[in-house]
Amino acid sequence: MDPKKIKDTLFLPKTNFPLKNLNHQEIEAKIREKWEKHQVYQKLLEENKNRPSFILHSGPPYANGKLHIGHFLNFIIKDIIIRFQASQGNYTPFLLGWDAHGLPIEHKMLEIYKDKKIDLRPVCHQFALEQAQIQREQLKKLGLFTDFEKYYITSKKEYEAEQLRIFGEMVKKNLIYQGYRPIHWSCGHETALAEAEIEYYEKKDTSLYFKIKLAESPFGKKDISLLIWTTQPWTIPANQLVAVKKTAFYALINYNDECLLILESKISLLEKWNEKKIKTEKVFLGETLLGLTYFHPYRKDTKGHIVDGSDFIEEREGTGIVHLAPAFGMEDFSTAKKEKLTIECPLEPNGLFNEKIAVPELIGKHYSEVNEYVITDLEKNNLIIKKAEISHSYPHDWRDKSPLIYRLTKQWFINIQEIKPDLLKNIEKVKWYPYWTKEKMKQAISNRGDWCISRQRKWGVPIPVLFNNDEPLLIPEIIDYIADIFEKNGSDCWFDDTILPSLQEKFPHLINKNTKLGTDIMDVWFDSGVSHWCVLRK
Repeated sequence: MDPKKIKDTLFLPKTNFPLKNLNHQEIEAKIREKWEKHQVYQKLLEENKNRPSFILHSGPPYANGKLHIGHFLNFIIKDIIIRFQASQGNYTPFLLGWDAHGLPIEHKMLEIYKDKKIDLRPVCHQFALEQAQIQREQLKKLGLFTDFEKYYITSKKEYEAEQLRIFGEMVKKNLIYQGYRPIHWSCGHETALAEAEIEYYEKKDTSLYFKIKLAESPFGKKDISLLIWTTQPWTIPANQLVAVKKTAFYALINYNDECLLILESKISLLEKWNEKKIKTEKVFLGETLLGLTYFHPYRKDTKGHIVDGSDFIEEREGTGIVHLAPAFGMEDFSTAKKEKLTIECPLEPNGLFNEKIAVPELIGKHYSEVNEYVITDLEKNNLIIKKAEISHSYPHDWRDKSPLIYRLTKQWFINIQEIKPDLLKNIEKVKWYPYWTKEKMKQAISNRGDWCISRQRKWGVPIPVLFNNDEPLLIPEIIDYIADIFEKNGSDCWFDDTILPSLQEKFPHLINKNTKLGTDIMDVWFDSGVSHWCVLRK
């Protein structure tokens, strides 16, 4: 048989597409031009407009830099779904969009114009638009089944106006409140972060076992010290309380001729360090220690007292005795509130201690610098039992991967607890593929606390709150009016105060010449999170 004719007996695909000496970029460009010229997507959309809808809403990628492989994978999967549904005769509008606000763009502009005085918001806006266009051109090369001339950007005035109207609806439902509590804080960027903006990485810190001396002499012994463990020594000068677990067993021990209090189960840890058996003087329940006072390690004229920390103390780590600095920890703060203590933040937004720390040597020092100061000072006073370097999981800023701290500050929150039952019910109404993602979403929502939505930056949508004598005015009627102004003029009028005369004229009984505009902006995750309302509704 003639070998040249064997191929004629096989069912091989036939194509005019050249397989050799192919200029891929040139061919791809011609194919895209053909699709655009004949408006294939638009014509199919028009043909199917009265048929059942299949809406796959595309959440906006961030307009900062070129797209990466993760973006392409995401869009290709969406494109496959859209094309399939369109082939089934469904109406499949697929609208691209871009998230244009936020710290990365603001930070980039501050770097570019660091030696120049600029109006920050206009240059941020222009940069975001440029980046969105770069990404749009990248997506064109994917041949997505969409109209590249129709898209949304979260910095557009119409979008910002709709975002404020949603916020106003939440205010009507009493879902927005201002709270004073410790939250994750970036000292480098001087702003709060929400849980969704935090990533956990391994971080090296100093593990410190140190002593705090009791003011009383329980159990007939003098000079008894509490043995406490921390990985954040810089918080020790801000101590206000010490906590124990009232149902746990503690022990009074003799350690190198010193009387120490520690969890009974942790005596073996000290024996390992000391390489010899430790004498136990007495074993008792933690509730025995409640109410006892101790000398503050830095404020010599101040005493703290021991409280119950059963809700958060875990016996498997530390010594079972926890030092509490209410300005720098949520459990610390909640416990201090129960004790009705006065709580103030001794740390400025940039991470420098202020006069509220009440330790003159620390005022003006950065907390990271104070960390070394405290360790050195405790060593000098023979108050450290054990010091070591450890690596542990620690919260970092998702943007620049810098470590975060908890810092007491006043912020705006969405009351997630109020709507959580409805969120969990609605999960049951959704078909999930694969099924296990349903349980993952339920767990995430069940564990989610209230959402901190305020940020202390410039490039974003302002939280539409006004202040009369430091009292917030959060009124739906005013918010809706502000949204109407934003839709016409954009949100820059909020930051240059040109919106105030209009507000005073419209609401003279509420707003006067002494009224001030709030300075916080909304979390950019709120911007993108409401895109379904701002875009799909129209």
